Amino acid sequence: MTEPIIKNLQVYIAPERIGNKAKNLHSLAAIHGIHVPSTWVIPWHVYQRYEKEDESLLDDLMLGLQSSLDPSRSYAVRSSSNIEDSSFHSFAGLFKTILHVQGYENLRDAIVKIWQSTQSDAVHTYLEKNSLAPEKILMAVIIQEMVPPNYSGVLFNRNPMTGSNEIVIEGVSGDGTALVQDGITPERWVSRGGAWIAKPEDGHLPSSVVKKVLDGSRRILKKISLPIDLEWVYDGKEVYWVQMREITTLKNFHIYSNRFSKDMMPGMIHPLIWSINVPMINAVWLGILEEIVGKLPIKAEDLAKSFFYRSYFDMGTIGEVFTRVGFPSEGLEMMMGMVPNQDGKPAYKPTPKMIPLLPKFFRFIVDKWRFERKLKVDLPPFEKELQKFEIDPAPNSPLSKQVVQINQLFGLVQKIVYFNVISPILASMYTRLLEKQLSKLNVDLLQFDMLADMPELDQYNPNFSLLKIRKKYESFIQKEDARDSSTTNEVEGKEIILKELHEELGQFVQDFGHLSNNSNNFMAVPWRENWDAVLNMIQQFQVPDREKGARVVFEDLPIKGMRKRVMHFLYKRVRKFTLYREQVSKQYVYGYGLFRPYFFRLADGLVSAGWIDEREDIFYLSWDEIQHAIAANDGSSFKEKITNHKNAMAEFQDVVLPEIIYGDDPPPILSGSFERLYGTPTSQGYYSGPIKIVHGLEDFEKVLNGDVIVIPYSDVGWTPLFTRAGAVIAESGGLLSHSSIIAREYQIPAVVSVPNCMQLRDTQKVSVNGFTGEIVKLEDDPAEAG
Repeated sequence: MTEPIIKNLQVYIAPERIGNKAKNLHSLAAIHGIHVPSTWVIPWHVYQRYEKEDESLLDDLMLGLQSSLDPSRSYAVRSSSNIEDSSFHSFAGLFKTILHVQGYENLRDAIVKIWQSTQSDAVHTYLEKNSLAPEKILMAVIIQEMVPPNYSGVLFNRNPMTGSNEIVIEGVSGDGTALVQDGITPERWVSRGGAWIAKPEDGHLPSSVVKKVLDGSRRILKKISLPIDLEWVYDGKEVYWVQMREITTLKNFHIYSNRFSKDMMPGMIHPLIWSINVPMINAVWLGILEEIVGKLPIKAEDLAKSFFYRSYFDMGTIGEVFTRVGFPSEGLEMMMGMVPNQDGKPAYKPTPKMIPLLPKFFRFIVDKWRFERKLKVDLPPFEKELQKFEIDPAPNSPLSKQVVQINQLFGLVQKIVYFNVISPILASMYTRLLEKQLSKLNVDLLQFDMLADMPELDQYNPNFSLLKIRKKYESFIQKEDARDSSTTNEVEGKEIILKELHEELGQFVQDFGHLSNNSNNFMAVPWRENWDAVLNMIQQFQVPDREKGARVVFEDLPIKGMRKRVMHFLYKRVRKFTLYREQVSKQYVYGYGLFRPYFFRLADGLVSAGWIDEREDIFYLSWDEIQHAIAANDGSSFKEKITNHKNAMAEFQDVVLPEIIYGDDPPPILSGSFERLYGTPTSQGYYSGPIKIVHGLEDFEKVLNGDVIVIPYSDVGWTPLFTRAGAVIAESGGLLSHSSIIAREYQIPAVVSVPNCMQLRDTQKVSVNGFTGEIVKLEDDPAEAG
């Protein structure tokens, strides 16, 4: 029996014979509640008869059309080849689409034009560009009943340019050809997390229609996990879906963000630091992701990329893992408090795709629920192992032996990294849960004292030790009938500290000497190597005013019964994991800091060998390059590599980069205006005053009482700085970043995640709004005005 030439697509499917476009339409038609116009398909075996110049084909085609279609109705005739709308190639706009076709003869001619379009110059150029053979094209044809269009448009379930996890809807009045062919700018609506984050101010497209489109798409998107675009038509009553295709431009598309990485690896990163940090830290992150979803086809190095020597995390790859288990793609940044509360903030949405992953996911949850046990068992041995590595390793050791020792240190610190990643995440998650409960009582987390009466935390805060030393320093001055401490000059003050407080200083350096500007960059000079900085901190330290404003404590909460038990449990967990976070952080910072003396010892050996000119040059080489050179006893290429990196880093020193980079190509370097900046508010209040840009410890001394400090990020080593600040502006961070926590403790406003704020200049006067996150310049920068 001869196979029919034309088939009803709603009831027929042969994916190997009808092409992706028809197959996608069949998939839409199969989803319950989705309106797809009546559609027929002519499989590509009919096209093969056309290629062979079958003389009976056109007569058979006419009979098929007459048996299936109504000549009084209007149809769209579209291509559906075996190679268009695939995962790799779209062929968008290259094959014919003919709309508003009526009558059997016109339909037959339109079908033939679709077949003929396979031989067009544009198609052959595309085939050649993509190394595809023309003879492999097989062309099926779709015939779809036209829907009378009041409005038409397209919907993307991902931003097609950036890959962002948002729904973009474009629409026009009337026929969709205005959108595709006529060059008319459509109205654009963007939805994220259930809220409109962008929409036209004076559009003609009714919001009720857009809502119908959005609601209808949700039923489709529950079934389709790929990035897709959907063409839609509204006839005044219903929304019809007339096409669906994968967004092929997002295949292997990467989205890089520095929101998270600026807290972990801020600023310009030298090759040696990158070559240690990325495999050490990212391997841990990859392991955590694989705990949740199983083995992933990526390497640890793939999770981060360097742009102009700055670190960016591949949040697209990380986000894909989170979406597999129903979390938003921004889940990691949300857990770390780096996604602000606002319209369009993503939310947790369980989906059927989670079901196969549930066993692993629950094992992960149970393991982290019991994480406290692991901390108690594993942390003490780590501390003992770290003590085997000396702060001042013995010199003149063979280079090969030094390589072994550094790799041993790498392995130990990497084990601690795991705890240093999980502990803050758990502390943050419990804080989020507590914040949700507090919100039900109309208590702001920023007003709640989560860490009341926890003296055990004091040993991890250098300010407490500095306070004791400062008080003893002042008593010496008074006892000797010397001048008041505020008038003691710097040299005299340092001499008094060194002479009278030798024992206290020794203990302070033993406890906190491993701290530095940056605990993730062993180029940063630790306090134990910078006595002048320590003495300046003591000399300039001010007793913080802790009586500014009342704080709500747990005992003040109006709760009882089950709610009290739940909140008390969360309260205890927040406090416990805050303490664990500090304990782990101390071991990590101490252990990671040991790379510095061990690499400097190795650098001295490279200088002796004549491979590098000075010990600091080692930071311009990667660890792999160093190991290979030592194994081959040949470092002859080092000096050229060092010079190239030095020149490049000098060239890119002051570039301003965006927070998000789309794709693997470096973004253009652009300047910007700083009249008004915006960020995420994390500590309440208003404050106006002059700013001081603080890059690191060397800038602490220039900060005067009441200055607005502008910082790239904050580490525990920056804590003393906050006692003099009137407000804080940070280039990175979130609600639970160090700068935010300390700012709240000292009751000063803070705005974090402020792009480009480090490009401001000292003494510029600004107004900081700790409620809205707005920062306004109050007057011209004197340097610019002069």
